Amino acid sequence: MKNKIELLSPAGDIIKGKYALNYGADAIYLGAKSYSLRARSSNFDFKEVAEIINYAHSLNKKVYLVTNIVCHNAHLSAFDDFINQIIPLKPDAYICTDPFIMDRIRQHDKNAEIHVSTQQSICNSKAALFFKNNGCKRIILARENSYDEIVKMIQALKNAIDIEHFIHGALCIAYSGRCMISNNFSLRDSNVGGCAQSCRWVYKIYDESKTYSNKFTMSAKDMNEIANMPKLIDSGIKSFKIEGRMKSEYYIATVVNTYRKLIDEYLTTRQIKDMNKYLDEIKNAENRPTAQGWFDGHPNKDEMLYHDVQSKVNQIFAFVVYKKISNDTYEVISRNNFNKDMEFTIIGPNHQNIKTKIKFIKDKLGNLISAVKTPMSKISITFDQQLELDKNDIARIAK
Repeated sequence: MKNKIELLSPAGDIIKGKYALNYGADAIYLGAKSYSLRARSSNFDFKEVAEIINYAHSLNKKVYLVTNIVCHNAHLSAFDDFINQIIPLKPDAYICTDPFIMDRIRQHDKNAEIHVSTQQSICNSKAALFFKNNGCKRIILARENSYDEIVKMIQALKNAIDIEHFIHGALCIAYSGRCMISNNFSLRDSNVGGCAQSCRWVYKIYDESKTYSNKFTMSAKDMNEIANMPKLIDSGIKSFKIEGRMKSEYYIATVVNTYRKLIDEYLTTRQIKDMNKYLDEIKNAENRPTAQGWFDGHPNKDEMLYHDVQSKVNQIFAFVVYKKISNDTYEVISRNNFNKDMEFTIIGPNHQNIKTKIKFIKDKLGNLISAVKTPMSKISITFDQQLELDKNDIARIAK
């Protein structure tokens, strides 16, 4: 790992985990079916946890198991059975919030590596040292730290404990996991992974005589730190974390691939030749507006999420490469509607973005067709040029 800088990706299921690893993540984090937030993501059964850990280790990469719920009494009795089934699978670390879970993991495996979840809302060096002194290897900072605060904290810690920092994805209205709006409005507990994202609902602000707004939300725009990465890399942060266990493999591939290439360029040359290239590329994965989060302090009014400017979920994810048939023809799996007159950009971990057009498309029976209207269909595509593509390269419709 270059300069010990880690790019850490979410993995909502085994397919997304493999995409993240193949597209440049040094490590992935995932949840099992129990004791993990993001209850609405697919998550992993024990067999799948073993499979993805073995796959990651075959690439000399890591898997961190998320066990970060805040335990109520009802969660205590089943944990020992759960962790006894997880430990033999050899995850590289456990991401924990609750001291009970930290303690029980160590009782079952004294060599277990513990990472303190962002749910602990660590915003100062003294709190970090508390967890260091209690056997933790890494802290995942609260998202609500500014760049200046992070730099001062790292300087004060003097490498006593590793620092992980979120660089991309959703922000919470509260310090992570501490909001009770979802619990009160929808009876879905955010502290055990059931958040209904009530802060992003549309609200009207009014008094008895006047409606002031019908587009208000309580949420900030999603975080996008791509432009700030050179400063963040130089700060001494050891791991850069992407949020999004519930996002698609297209999102994972695009975001991981973009940050991977930027990090590698900066570590190699100590500069970024064309930042706009990365800014434009990351936009292809957006389905909500983004801003720089807490980098300069509390997000201002221009960095809040208003429903009149929300982007629609984009449908530019066209197909995934499945296998090569000839130098210009590949079998692919469709993901959204597209037609042969469109232009496409193909992304992959082993090449720069490729611009291409289609000569013709054949369905699974070998019939020529002009458009694809059924997602998850196997079809063959002949391009207007010879291409060297890999399985799981992704094509999107060019804007």
